[in-house]
Amino acid sequence: MQTNADYLSIELMQAGMAYAIWARNAYVGIWLPEAQGFLISRYKMDPTPFLFVEYHWDTGEPFGTAKPLRALEICPLPLPPETAYYDEGQNAVVCAWLDALEERHPPLPGWDSVGQRRQGAVRWAQRQEENRMKRRRVTRRSSEQK
Repeated sequence: MQTNADYLSIELMQAGMAYAIWARNAYVGIWLPEAQGFLISRYKMDPTPFLFVEYHWDTGEPFGTAKPLRALEICPLPLPPETAYYDEGQNAVVCAWLDALEERHPPLPGWDSVGQRRQGAVRWAQRQEENRMKRRRVTRRSSEQK
């Protein structure tokens, strides 16, 4: 990603426009000029997405992680304030719209990127639960041996 120069520069971004992006955590994002980044639907540690900002590549290291590839469409929804990005009730509609847009415009033909990101979060949660169970068994055995 660092060597590819085929992306839209920060000067070409349009407020409220959804773009196909190449980023760490999503492939579609809404341009937020005040943040110099893209509002994305992110899956992390849970199969329920939350809103997150991936910063435009032109903002530089270490935060610039998103390269916009092409404009898709203007977001028709009101965007919640930044303080509500982790509030599922306030951001579920925006996350659903972003996910649907990514499904219609996958980064590669036929790739279910949303499903893959969601499954990655589920697998992570399952591994964490398995690790908790192992620690409980070890703790229980230790206390029984005393």
